[in-house]
Amino acid sequence: MATLDEANLARAQHADELAKVGVHAVGVEKGEAFGRTGWVVVAYTQSPAEELPQLPDFLTTKEEGNAVEVPLLVQRAEPFEAQ
Repeated sequence: MATLDEANLARAQHADELAKVGVHAVGVEKGEAFGRTGWVVVAYTQSPAEELPQLPDFLTTKEEGNAVEVPLLVQRAEPFEAQ
């Protein structure tokens, strides 16, 4: 179970590599909405998940010297466009 701080750290550390494979936004959300406990990182993509390269189920980060695995979930969503 990841804390909010751990999930935010994982998002910050892995956002660039996720963007390189087609993820247009990366967020941190409570895991309850996805059937998980704690916090999760959500990768938003315009393409269906099956069209992306294989993404890991977890993003690994270090918090106070300990490795922490934060769940990574993929959701399909159109990119935001200012009007």
